[in-house]
Amino acid sequence: MVGAVFAQADFPSLEPAFVFDAAERTLSGEDVIRAGLEFSLCPQDSPQGTRVLAAYRELETAVCADSFLSLAEADRAESILTLMYERVLTQYVADQTNIATMFAAGTYNCVSSSVLYFSLAKAAGLAVAGQETPDHAFCTVTVDGKRIDVETTNPDGFNPGVRKVVEQTADTMRYFVVPKKYYAGRREVGERKFVSLVGRNLVATMNEKNDFARGVPLAAACLAFTQSADEADAKAVRADFDTVAGNYAVVLDQHRSQSERALEWLDAVFARWGASVALQNIYDTAAYNCAVNYLNAGDVAQAQRAFAAHKTAVSEKNAAVIATMVFARYVEDSARSLPADDAIAFLRAQRNDPAAKDRAVAARINELEAYCWYQKLKPLFDQGDYLAAAALADEGLKSVPDNRNLKTIRSQCYQNYAVDVHNAYADLANAGRYDEALAVVQDGLAVVPANATLKNDLKRLQSFLQKR
Repeated sequence: MVGAVFAQADFPSLEPAFVFDAAERTLSGEDVIRAGLEFSLCPQDSPQGTRVLAAYRELETAVCADSFLSLAEADRAESILTLMYERVLTQYVADQTNIATMFAAGTYNCVSSSVLYFSLAKAAGLAVAGQETPDHAFCTVTVDGKRIDVETTNPDGFNPGVRKVVEQTADTMRYFVVPKKYYAGRREVGERKFVSLVGRNLVATMNEKNDFARGVPLAAACLAFTQSADEADAKAVRADFDTVAGNYAVVLDQHRSQSERALEWLDAVFARWGASVALQNIYDTAAYNCAVNYLNAGDVAQAQRAFAAHKTAVSEKNAAVIATMVFARYVEDSARSLPADDAIAFLRAQRNDPAAKDRAVAARINELEAYCWYQKLKPLFDQGDYLAAAALADEGLKSVPDNRNLKTIRSQCYQNYAVDVHNAYADLANAGRYDEALAVVQDGLAVVPANATLKNDLKRLQSFLQKR
């Protein structure tokens, strides 16, 4: 079943948008740009991709020239940033992650500019690393054992923690410095995760726009690209993939009322990329909503079928909740559709089902059986055959001994019976048929010995007869 679902064209593709051909080895500077192009959804061999690579190779030629490589490492690292602003970067745009656009228009953000710096620093033989914070990306180079930050969004961003003069006139002097808070929560990441930030930023934008047809394959490409990364990096990229794949499931489940389609989608995700805690929680919610939707529509059979089809992927705890809910509704609807005797037999058989061990379900089965007994005795009650009705109530109470409703109707049966006996006794006594009246009240007390009215009737009649 999963294979068939996975092939459906109306789901986003779960295959990577591209497969990079340097899957295992350390990336070269050009590899970084090539991968950045693919993450920008600009194929390397497209006309635009070809132009970008040609422009990059000119930059790489410059940073690999003997005159450039003869510079001290710190000077070389700073000169790369200067070169980027001389030849490529012109305007900062907060959400401009696309590598192809950066080369074509000169617009950039922290990710695109950092990836460019990262690639050129690698080409120039520098020890460069990618740094990430929750809201920012930048680079570091290590020179003589000292790590130096590189804020690539500013042409004066080399070693930004150091206050430096960037403009001087006769009257004023301007400095550049980046507050340390800009780098709060920083973490050094591997090269594959760092380069994948291009795709991951674009995926985040696509996710916000519900553009899952492009977002999911690109997220899958990030996932495939970083499979050889260290555990922390791979885990973070998987979390991004789970966000977009999970949001598509949520849209199906909660916004389009297609809960079972959401389950089919997640089945396909699990088959291709494996499960995760985040997606499992979404799956459990969709499975519950799927059952509720079918039950609310009055289609218990569909709820049973859908749950049976997907229950192996539902967590054990949630599967038990859903199974109990569906079973309870099945029992309820079945019992109400059967004649009372058949319903009683059906309900007694259902007590053997594991789902009936749930206290609420067991209580509901008891209520339903009691209701069936009530349905059986009510015609007798309405006809005034109170003892026959009470006998059925007693029989029902053997199966559901604590049912308040059956106890109440039984009590009412005996009370009404006693009223009938009293009325018959009164009619006979008033007619002077005392012996018959005595027999009637004694027979009544044999059935309801504690009835105060009949006890009083007997006492008054015996007193009358003694005085006569």
